[in-house]
Amino acid sequence: MLELGCGDGANALAIAQTLPGATVVGMDASASAIARGRELASAAGLANVELRVAEFGADDALAGLGPVDYVIAHGVYSWIPPVARGALLALIQRTLASQGIAFVSYNAYPGSYLRDMTRDILAYHLEGVDAPAERLARAQHLMRSIVSVDSPTPYARVLREQLQRMLDGSDALFYHDDLAAISTPFYFHEFMEHAAAHALQFLSEADLADSQLRDVPESVGELIASLPADVVVREQHLDFFNNRAFRQTLLVRAELALDRVVDDAALETLSLSSPARPTDDGFVSPDGAVMRTSEPLVACAMTELCQSWPKPMALPALVAAAARRAGAEPVSEERRRGLRRVLLDAHLAHLVLLTTGGASALTAHPGPRPLASALARAQYAGGAQVLSTLIPGNLVPDDATDRQVLPLLDGTRDRPALCAQLDIAPAALERALQRLAAQGLMVR
Repeated sequence: MLELGCGDGANALAIAQTLPGATVVGMDASASAIARGRELASAAGLANVELRVAEFGADDALAGLGPVDYVIAHGVYSWIPPVARGALLALIQRTLASQGIAFVSYNAYPGSYLRDMTRDILAYHLEGVDAPAERLARAQHLMRSIVSVDSPTPYARVLREQLQRMLDGSDALFYHDDLAAISTPFYFHEFMEHAAAHALQFLSEADLADSQLRDVPESVGELIASLPADVVVREQHLDFFNNRAFRQTLLVRAELALDRVVDDAALETLSLSSPARPTDDGFVSPDGAVMRTSEPLVACAMTELCQSWPKPMALPALVAAAARRAGAEPVSEERRRGLRRVLLDAHLAHLVLLTTGGASALTAHPGPRPLASALARAQYAGGAQVLSTLIPGNLVPDDATDRQVLPLLDGTRDRPALCAQLDIAPAALERALQRLAAQGLMVR
């Protein structure tokens, strides 16, 4: 895996710890950021990651690097000049293996016209202000002031809502995305024209649900059906319907033949997990999606996934466990196909996550001498506010007990020793361990 514009390597290091058999390379032009990342990799004992100081177009950027299975460029394309954007895509094309996949994120139109409006407002207000902390503080003061004015026009309401979304996000993201000197959105078809010029083609969005249009009026379906049989045209119209402001696009080499049929049989080779929680009304995801089912095998499969979270289960193991729970062994091929279809729909609704491996490093139930991720412990020791987890996403630990416990979870202490050192009750320690396990931080 190669990450371009990796900063201090936080994402590359997270991938390296999750996939210890992978070779991970991160590249960034900032020597200070790479130095911080190297220190963190050393502290976490990650020997399968290399961080390089290099420009995209430098002759020695790819020294010693063979074909790459996965290339990541997150938060880069829209925030660099046109020449650098071309160099980025050219580097992807040169390094990508024959069946490799590149991930490129960028701001998108039409939704980013709202961002353009706020950038113009902030640029005028911040003219002549160069110090980062002062720019951030003044920008946020203006934004809060605009939000506080309850102007009744629909245009003012849209502006207030956009500014409030920006205020609700992280300071780092706001500074990188909205206060950057360069922040250029693109229509999807424009991005794909640029990618095609570098012999790259569209595969899908990284989140498969973003390439789906579900539960829409019949007239919308008819309009989509009337469009040319061109995936770029279809995706562009999806952006119009959704007013999309950000894309996470997967690219492959132009000569690769693609089968775009989404086949639930592929789940047989994958592992599944679910962050949902069971309720009286069904299964509810963290973002509020609900699954209701009267099919016992489906309900039992979801229960198994919820109870094993965050550790994934391979589909054959999941089917066997669900069948035992439902008292329905053996499972017919027809019922198995039905379960796969439901689980694929649940994935599109963000109720089920799919991975290519079992993530054996994870545990849902910490053992006698609890061990937390070495990277998370190293990040915490270094004063990081955001920790890398062993599941998709990051974590800002907000529980005081969790913050006390985490640095001590190096696998050398049993529960009585942890309770004695922290002066907490066994029940409080157990709740903290279960929270950290559910957040993807526990190895054993």
